Amino acid sequence: MAKYKRLCPTLWMIHPLNNHNDIWQYSLHLVTRRSYSEKELQQKLEYKDYSCDDIEKVFSRLKEYGYINDIKLANHLFHKYLETNKYSTKQILYKLKLRGLPDAILSEIARDFDDIEEWKSALKVVTARFKSFDTTTKEKIYRYLASRGFSATSIHKVLQTLSHCDK
Repeated sequence: MAKYKRLCPTLWMIHPLNNHNDIWQYSLHLVTRRSYSEKELQQKLEYKDYSCDDIEKVFSRLKEYGYINDIKLANHLFHKYLETNKYSTKQILYKLKLRGLPDAILSEIARDFDDIEEWKSALKVVTARFKSFDTTTKEKIYRYLASRGFSATSIHKVLQTLSHCDK
């Protein structure tokens, strides 16, 4: 951009960087690459020094067209992480919080979550990590799952399942 300013100063003055069309084009460029939360997109636009009024106008337009929707994004990402069976509910919610999704949406998603899915995830993680099961590995399994954010009830269910399978 700086090189462009030096070569054509008059053209640069005619088309300032912070006009509405530039923000709209840049926003479309971003949201066509991947899904963004409102907070993530706002941070990107603020980093480019766009004015708050222009950002708000673009946000209302993006929402109108359905290009940004935090509820839809949160549901999609939650189920995507859940299908991998690698993460606990706490870890998934933490990842979503890092993406800038509001706490109200996250608590709504967590309320609809089933403990059976978390138990399945924990069981898959344990069977992939531990090949044998005895009293010493029982303690290791408990610590391993607890460090990854799985609930105590899910861990106990996994340990009960493994002890029944071992017999």
